[in-house]
Amino acid sequence: MRQTFARFLAGVLTATTALCAPLLASAQEPIKIGFVGPYTGPFAVAGESFRQGVQAYMALNGSTAGGRKVEVIYRDSAGPDPTLSKRLAEELVVKDKVNMLAGFYLSPEVAATAPVANAAKVPLFIVNAATPALMKMSPYFVRMGQAINQPAELSAIHARQSGKSRGYVAVADYGPGHLVEQAFMAKFTADGGQMVGNVRIPLNTADFAPFAERIVNANPDVLQIFLPPGAASLGFNKALAARGLTQKVMIIGQGEAEDSDLPLFDDSILGFMSIIYIDANAKNAENAAFASWLTKNVGPNARPNSFSIGAYDAMHLAYKMIADQAGKPFNGELAVKSLAGYSWKSPRGPVTVDPVTRELIQNFYLREVVKGADGKKFNRVAKTWEQVKPEPLK
Repeated sequence: MRQTFARFLAGVLTATTALCAPLLASAQEPIKIGFVGPYTGPFAVAGESFRQGVQAYMALNGSTAGGRKVEVIYRDSAGPDPTLSKRLAEELVVKDKVNMLAGFYLSPEVAATAPVANAAKVPLFIVNAATPALMKMSPYFVRMGQAINQPAELSAIHARQSGKSRGYVAVADYGPGHLVEQAFMAKFTADGGQMVGNVRIPLNTADFAPFAERIVNANPDVLQIFLPPGAASLGFNKALAARGLTQKVMIIGQGEAEDSDLPLFDDSILGFMSIIYIDANAKNAENAAFASWLTKNVGPNARPNSFSIGAYDAMHLAYKMIADQAGKPFNGELAVKSLAGYSWKSPRGPVTVDPVTRELIQNFYLREVVKGADGKKFNRVAKTWEQVKPEPLK
């Protein structure tokens, strides 16, 4: 009888071990993160910054988290193609078995990918896309940048507090640009300012002179702009400078003249103001380490920017998720929930994941392009709005 029971118990233990083996194995397999971004094409600067942020974080923090190896798989969206971005995300989930998704340059790409994240229940870190409504599309989205209306509203507040009364808005003619236009105009007029004009500039514009002429004729004392960084921002600034606007009008943007891009501009960019959530020259330990890695591994003019810091912080949250589930199979739903209210020290400053919106509570900085004693241009912080909270979507 005892021998029969012993054989039965041994059989049960063997079967239990066999059933548990896949779970134990899955708990120890590498965690894979799929990074979709424009690594070639017109927005390749953003994609390369994504990659630099990832590489910097892993170089400074190692390639393991929670006892598991972390692997990053890059997929090239090559430009603003929502259909391709969705297909790449599907392939990463189905074929490559990624546990998380990240990257995505423009809002339409994120919107197209929402069904993939929802079906697979994988966290998706939105590194750059800034349309507020995106967050309603998936409970697995976590924003690593900003809601586009936030800096536009702060811009209107600053303009009015500086005594500016005649506002003009010039934005790229696509969704986020329209939101900047709406947010600035609503806040500026609500605070007693008068809008004297607005214009939407097609994304494929090469000649900005006609738009600058319209602004001159409207005679504003503050100009809110929103254009993609790179050729568009360079061309528009030259057109404004040619008509004297850079000297006589307060011009406020967002990411058009990041420190890493300033060597491309001539001195007409001096005085340009911007409001965004990063300060490339911040003295905190996290930014110092990040900036040092960039100068050593990318080039002497490389500086942190919104794209690279967004990717860097996405990796920080990914590592936290993995560590929280150490020894267990990775669960995307639990991983996102674990971020609610989480705070950490980022190169951008102190940050908290808002538990309601999954947006970031963070500082915003008013910056002005100046020239240092060494003759190099940089963004100097003139004002800080501390720990700006995102508004819940209605």
